[in-house]
Amino acid sequence: MRKKRCNVGEARALSLRINPAKKGQVTIFIILGILLVLVAILYIAFQTEIVTLTPSDIIPTQKGKVETFISSCIEKVGDQALFLIGLQGGFIEVPSEIKSDGGSHLKLSQDNVVPFWAQGPVTFIPPLSDIKLRVDRYVEENVRDCLVNSEAFQESYNLLEKSDITADTTLGSNNVQFNIRWNIEVRNKDGEVVAELIDHSAESPIHFKSAYDLATQIVTQEMQTLKLEDLTQDLISLEAPNVPVAGIEVSCSQKKWKVSNVKSALKELIRINIGQLKVSGTEFVEFPDELPYYQNHYVWDVGEVPKDVSANFQFEETYPFQFQVTPSDGISLKSDQLGGTSLLSALCIQSWKFTYDVTYPVLIKVRDETTGYNFNIAMTVHLIRNMPNRNVPLQARPSSSLGFLDDEAFCQNRRIPMTVVTNELVENNYGVYFTEPLDDVDISYTCLKYQCEYDKTDLNFAERGYQSGFTTNFPYCVGAIMRGEKEGYKEDWKRVVTQSGEIVELNLVPLYDVPASKIKVIQHEVRGDTVLPGTSLNEDLAGSIRIAFSKPGSLTQNQQIPPQLRQPYHESRIGISKDIDPSFGDREKLSFLAKADFTYEVDIQLLEGEKFVGGYKANWTADWSALENAEEITFHIVNLRNPSNEESFELLLNLGELSAQVPKPEIK
Repeated sequence: MRKKRCNVGEARALSLRINPAKKGQVTIFIILGILLVLVAILYIAFQTEIVTLTPSDIIPTQKGKVETFISSCIEKVGDQALFLIGLQGGFIEVPSEIKSDGGSHLKLSQDNVVPFWAQGPVTFIPPLSDIKLRVDRYVEENVRDCLVNSEAFQESYNLLEKSDITADTTLGSNNVQFNIRWNIEVRNKDGEVVAELIDHSAESPIHFKSAYDLATQIVTQEMQTLKLEDLTQDLISLEAPNVPVAGIEVSCSQKKWKVSNVKSALKELIRINIGQLKVSGTEFVEFPDELPYYQNHYVWDVGEVPKDVSANFQFEETYPFQFQVTPSDGISLKSDQLGGTSLLSALCIQSWKFTYDVTYPVLIKVRDETTGYNFNIAMTVHLIRNMPNRNVPLQARPSSSLGFLDDEAFCQNRRIPMTVVTNELVENNYGVYFTEPLDDVDISYTCLKYQCEYDKTDLNFAERGYQSGFTTNFPYCVGAIMRGEKEGYKEDWKRVVTQSGEIVELNLVPLYDVPASKIKVIQHEVRGDTVLPGTSLNEDLAGSIRIAFSKPGSLTQNQQIPPQLRQPYHESRIGISKDIDPSFGDREKLSFLAKADFTYEVDIQLLEGEKFVGGYKANWTADWSALENAEEITFHIVNLRNPSNEESFELLLNLGELSAQVPKPEIK
């Protein structure tokens, strides 16, 4: 059978007749074939590579495991050392002489104290070399226990030490390098030597030296510039309402501040504002433009600052606070009254000037912003008589529980039980005398410059029935003053010698205040021997009204005391003029003794410019039943129109006689 042959032209014709779909399938088969070949080549190469790998290339050697254990322990122990160093101002363990001296450290908790790097005029900055030695010693003492006490290490290895541990720490600006030399031989549980190692190391990313350098710069600049003292001085000089310094006010009402309130207000000012202090060159939120004072005073230039560190300044309510303000009257600050005698008695001016002695600690937290590590230091701030002054004597104190020798420290030493009883006392010169228990009385105890405040008195204390007071312990004092105060009452105080079981009775006298807006003054012109009917005050006249009550035994009745030192049992004064500002009239009050009839010495002085032109001087008995419901009190005075100096002086001499010709004060 002959085979059919075709020529080239026929072949070409056949190819043209192939199905296009089958042509695409051929192309796909070709591509798949190529991919299969490539996969086979890669598989053979991979298998060859696996066969050539050594076991040490796949898993760590036993020696590598041991090195990892040791490095982990060095890092762990080193970080513990740095944490304690940062927590306690450069010390891993605070020396006993610092712990036992309450004036040498800031106590943050029962177990955490921060030694002062600056106290008074002296600095105690621990050298960086000393800190390094403390870290070295801590690492040397604790790395062995860390490694030996590791369960994972004990399960696999036995340790043979051929030398002691010697540490050499590098406290750098960008990290801390822990290097130790420790010759050890490590065997597995079969007794085979796994590794013999001598040098070991680990690293911490903490920028320790940068933090230490900034802390040192802050202390150095404080000692040179007294920056913290200047800020404290500014806070006092701001004349905040509850922190008086110096002032003058035209008023007959004495201004009064409670020392404890002044102290609390100043502490709050310091707490808030010291926390705003920033260090120039560190990262912080800038003060807004509307606070230029903070921009100029609360950004502190301490020199070139290391990178990536910041500082936070802190004073807390719980920190010790040595505080004294002078002059003070027991637990109160009071204004002095200018005038009050002779021709000046018509002028009512209150003036005050107080000086502050303040000592308190500040905690500074220097922070490494890259790791969040804190390095704590502390220093004290000193103001003497309102002026920055770090030159104060250093006195070691016997107990670390006494942060500073201040009111709190003195008052905590309470060991002598005594009882305080408080009553309301009403007593006049006409046989009226009665007392009854008075609760809610503020009690203070003063010994020299130390002042202790106690809770308010209670009715039926210690189940004593109808009696007000309390029994508690007091600090020992040879000549203490026990004082009771309550709004609306005249205070009372007693001098006491603290002794167990002593009962101190304080009797407070009730007061009744009449605002100046309810007081009216009518003038009666004198012409020869005639006193004309009354008219309202002229616009150019001003003066004061004074009432005083004396009782047997008061200083006013003691003739052995010089007249200028005699003080009545009770005295009150207000200013008068034709037009009294409503706010002034409500604030100024004439204070009467309450709940009985009392006879007062009334002394009214009227001035025109600087010339005495009229007044009133006589005794007057105020009827309590009318006074307690008074809508208005009218005082009548005599006066001269445009008197000469001689007439003015004669009026002053004869004021008592002339006053008898005008009506007595009237209560409506």
